[in-house]
Formats: sequence, C-alpha cells, structure tokens
Amino acid sequence: MNKENDYLEFDEEDFLNTYGDKIKQYIKTNLSSNFIKNNIFEFDIEDFLSNYPEICEINDIIIENPTKVEGAIFYIFKEAYMELFGEDNKIKKELEKIQIAFKRPLGCEKKIDEISSSDINKLVKFEGNIIKAAKVCALLKKACFVCRNCGNIQYKTIHNYFTFPKMLCNNKNCGAEMSLDLDSSTYINIQELEIQQPIDLMKNPDDPPRSIRVFLENSEGIYSGRVDVVGTVMKKFTKPNMPVFEIYVKSNRIKLNESFQKIEVRDIINNYDLMETLNELGKKKNIVDILSQYLIPQIKGYELVKKAIFLQQIKGCTKFLPDGSQLRKDSHILLITDPGIGKSTMLRRIARLYPQNAYASVTTATGGGLTANVVRESTEIGDGWVVKPGVFVRANEGTACIDELTVDRNVMKFILEAMESQTIHVNKGGINVKLPAKCAVLAACNPKRGRFDPNLGVIEQINVPTPLLSRFDLIFPLKDLPDRKRDEEIAEHILNTHIETATKDYNILGSVEIDGINVDENLIKNYIIYSRTCAYLENNHSLFMGEVDETKLKNPYLTKSAKKLIKNYYVNMRKLGEGDNPIPVTARQLEAAIRISEMHAKARLSKKVEEKDAKVAVDIIEECLNQVAYDPETGKYDIGKAMGQLPKSKVDKMDKMIDIIRELSALSDNGLASEEDIIEKASEYNISDKEAEDLLEKLKKSAEIYSPKFGYYKVS
Repeated sequence: MNKENDYLEFDEEDFLNTYGDKIKQYIKTNLSSNFIKNNIFEFDIEDFLSNYPEICEINDIIIENPTKVEGAIFYIFKEAYMELFGEDNKIKKELEKIQIAFKRPLGCEKKIDEISSSDINKLVKFEGNIIKAAKVCALLKKACFVCRNCGNIQYKTIHNYFTFPKMLCNNKNCGAEMSLDLDSSTYINIQELEIQQPIDLMKNPDDPPRSIRVFLENSEGIYSGRVDVVGTVMKKFTKPNMPVFEIYVKSNRIKLNESFQKIEVRDIINNYDLMETLNELGKKKNIVDILSQYLIPQIKGYELVKKAIFLQQIKGCTKFLPDGSQLRKDSHILLITDPGIGKSTMLRRIARLYPQNAYASVTTATGGGLTANVVRESTEIGDGWVVKPGVFVRANEGTACIDELTVDRNVMKFILEAMESQTIHVNKGGINVKLPAKCAVLAACNPKRGRFDPNLGVIEQINVPTPLLSRFDLIFPLKDLPDRKRDEEIAEHILNTHIETATKDYNILGSVEIDGINVDENLIKNYIIYSRTCAYLENNHSLFMGEVDETKLKNPYLTKSAKKLIKNYYVNMRKLGEGDNPIPVTARQLEAAIRISEMHAKARLSKKVEEKDAKVAVDIIEECLNQVAYDPETGKYDIGKAMGQLPKSKVDKMDKMIDIIRELSALSDNGLASEEDIIEKASEYNISDKEAEDLLEKLKKSAEIYSPKFGYYKVS
C-alpha cells in the first residue's frame, strides 16, 4: 500500500489509539514544566520524536493533516490536564481557551515562492521579512452554540475565517440549527501580516520577491523583522460563485529569527578549520588595509574611505549602561562626491554584502519608505491601517545605504530620528509601536551644483540640515580633480575590470592571496562576522551556542595608552578653541574616535584597543576635519563649518558689516546706509568688495538687515 495515501484520509480514532498514550505522557511531562504561554501549548515535534523515535511517522501525519491532528492532540491535552489538575467547571472553561501550536516540524521547509496549491491543508515552515502588519484584532476561536429546542451546548473550533460558523444539534432527537452564544464563546488575538521572501533566499535577487499573507493567531503584536513561520496553508474564494482561490497561511506560531550575525557566528564556531584560517589571517601585517581594498575592488584609490567603510561593517563594541540602555556601536558615514567617482557602486556593494544590509535611493523613496509607514490598505480583517517597515527597520543590525541623500530635503527629518535614537516610532490609525533600527548609515550625495565649487566650502555645497549632519561620525568629500598619473591608473583599472568580466579571467575582481591564504568573497564576509565577536570567544562561546544575551558579552576595551592618546588629542584640540577662537571638535568626535578605535582593534582580532588602534581612529577623524572643518581664512579648525554652519571668521565679518551699517545709518540724513559707502568702509577691515556684497546678501536672507530703498540698507 502507498504510505502517502494513508495520510489522505485521517482516522482520528485510529490516531488516538496508536499514538494517544505517548502523546499524553509527553504533554504531562511538559505541563509539569509549565509549558503554556499566552494560552498556547507548543507541541515540539522534533523534541517529541527524540523521546519516541519508534513512531517517527507521526511527523508526516501532522504535516499532511495539521488541522485534524491539532484537534486530536487538543482532546488528549484536555484529558492530560484534567488528570493532573482536576476537572471542575472552571478548569473546563479555561481549557477551551488553550490552543495547540506545532513547533519544529521536520521535512516541510519551503521558500515562499515554493508554496503552491499542492500545499493546501498541509503544514509548512518558511522564513521571510514582515513587509506589512495590521493591528491586532479579536477572533472568535471557540464558538459556543446553544440549541434553543433542547438546551444542548456544543463548542466548535474555528479554522476558516471567511465563513460564519454554523452548527446543527448533535442530539439524536433534535438536529435543529443551533444559535451562536457570543458571550459564552472564546476569543483570541489575531493579526494579519504580509511576509516577503528574503532576497538571500531567491534564485535571482533581481526578480521581484514573492510574498504571502499570514494570519497569526494569539499575536501580541509583531510589526517588523525576519521571522520563522510554522502554519497551515489555507484557501479562500477570490470571488463568489467562481472556483478560484487565494492561498494564505494560518499560523499560531511565528518566531522572530535570530540575527544573521548570531547564526553566522555559531556556524563559524562549529567550523574549526575556518576559525583557524580566520585567526591566522588576523595575525597578518596590515590586514585591515589589505581587506579594506579588497572589499570594494571595483573602485580605484580612496584608501582611507574604503578603510572607514570596512571598519563600519565590523562595528564597535556592544556596551550597556546600568539602566539597560545600549550605547551606539555603529558608525555613520557621509560621502559627498563629484559625478563619476563611484559612490553608488560603493553603496550597492555594501548593500549586497549581508542580508540585513539594505539600499535605497532618495530619488525614488519617501520618508516613510526609508523609516516606516502607517497607511490604509485593503485588509481581510481590521480597519485597514497597516504598518509598513522601511529601509532602516529592514537594515536593523546591518547597514542602511542611502543614495542621493540631498535630492529631497523632506525625507531628512525622517532619517534624523532613525540615526539619533536608532528606533522608529509610528503612531497613527490606532497603532502605536516602536520599531528597532540599530543600523549603521552609509549615505552619499552630490554637491548642489553637480560638481564641487572651489570657491565654496564643502558643507556649503550640500543641502543637509545641521542636526542631521551632526549625526555623521565621518564626512568624506571625494573630488574629481584632473591628475595625469592618477587618471592613467583609473583608466587602466576600469579597462581591466571590463576585460576581466568579459573573459571571466579575474585578477582585480578575483580573490587575493595573503601569505598562502586565499581570500575570496565568502572568506571576507566570514572575517567581518568573526571579527565583530571573536575577542574573548572562550568567554562568550556558551552565549553564542545558546540564547545570546548581549549584555553579558565581553568586548575589547581601551588600554591606558589608547585612552591617553584619544584624551590628549581631544583636550589639545579643544584648547585651540579657547578665547575667541572657533571650537574645533565636540564630544561627538570623541565618541566617534572611541568607536573607530574599537572597530580597528576588532578588525585585528585583538582583545584590547591599543595605542595603534587609537592612532588610526584619530588619523581618520583628522583627515575628515581637514576636508570639512578647516577654515583657510584663519588657518584653524571650526566644527561649526563641518556642521553646515558659517565659520566663525565669516560670522565675525557679518557682525562687522552690521556695525558698519549701524554706524553709517546714524551719520546719514535719511537714517540709511548706502551700499557704496558700506563696501568702501568694509575694505578698511580687509573685506573685499565681492565678499562685502555676499555678506550683505546673507544678512538680508537672515533678516538681520533690510533694504527699504534700492541700494540702501538698515539694521532690522
């Protein structure tokens, strides 16, 4: 007899006789450990089979008949529960609220795009990303029916959400249609979700990902994240009187997936040869510089920028304050580039590095698309308000790569909260949730006029608000300046990459050998994952093999020499800002230096943040300050200049212009100062004619002066 055909017709009586005793014993054992949570008893199939391997066929029976087996196991559960705790009316009523959820079934794993009509009424297990989540509603789960003729009471478990339940009296002498007693019925939470297949599980990442609708019973409210789903594939009519159905999944068990980082670390720990290779690689001289260049091989040059991006992927140390709040370990980087530099190539490369990294261009994204949206859409249950997690939420624990940052200024207020608190708050349509967005940000933009203007400061040429600029640890201007030698190198590099992709004979784009170790795409990914957490691996090993409690992770720490170097740099720079001088750095640069030095130490697989790590961090920050905070007029650093504010030298000149206008106005008959006299007077203070005209324009825009008559000015 074909064994598969045995499962098509489920015989509950035979099932209870064959497996009932073992299932009851398993349930009793677990009930003694208090295995009921939120009125759900999780029937762990893998654990059950480890205790009773001789009846392994029950796994296939459950997969083929999940709804019917659920009812049978619930019957056994009630018997087991009452045998343990008694069977008074209160217990019987409470038992009607309990549901059976299947956990860890074997052999029914599928990708979302593999779920089809052949799976209807079967159990499946899959993973995906939540892309839409409605609010939690109440579902009639155990309907209580009362017969008005004979008074008989019956209960019915609701499995089909799209037909109203009906029941006939099972009393042999009656058979009348029963009435639904809503007050005596049992209700549970239900939430409608749309879950999308992750890109890393798709055959072709460029194809549009498929999604499936999931109805989660007993939901406490889940609105974002990558999840493991165990559920039954069901069908519903698309239109009345037409035999066409839509497939959906009914589930009462969805578990937030472990982070990619934790899963990968566990895999590395279990691979001794790989660990040995990674440890050996970490001992190589200049390993950070070598891997930084290999990370983005398509782009020639920009070594410091590549190093900063490489370190950004490693992240700083995980640290918590006594109250449980976490210190930011992510570094945010902004690239301001001339056209043709390859900023989009850099961003797309990093976005493809890991599944939790995400890419978006502001040219096609909205503020809500980058963070999270609450919108009204057609839903099967609820009032239509749904949460749609954006790029920052999808990039939680990864990197959000945001291209063309300055195209739409309106989206920047959305980005600010995500970078500031690393959480996204949404409050609309009765939905009030906080979504995690603990990600690094790698953003890029072009100057306002397309290319850099040598007559203007770098930050003056981008339209980014000061609060948002201040959130970036590192700002790199990448200028396309003609240089014969460099141009020859770039041309040679680009031509060679095109030849390599055509011939498949990879050199620049291929793997690199470091002292006998062949470093390819997979190895550099593993190295970054390993370097994030390998320090004190012997202390953290047990944490990674089980549930990871990040508050207990041991991390590299600053040595006395590293601490001294960073402290001296900060204090000496601050000293330059004493008196009437511009402030060169703030505590933000201090914290950035700490994070980057931690990243560099971890990149070397070191247990301590040493002086050389601190020096690298200071060098990177100093290079950024040279590019964006140095004021050539005064020869000093001015952090305000890097934050999009006018440098102190310019502010002083504006103040002087106001004094000149005030003085000339007091001396004139009409109480106004002529532009000609203002410019002539300004020259006495080494302010050129053109600069004086620019300053007048800026003062007018800021409403500090006004022009009541053409060519004349007065202080507001």
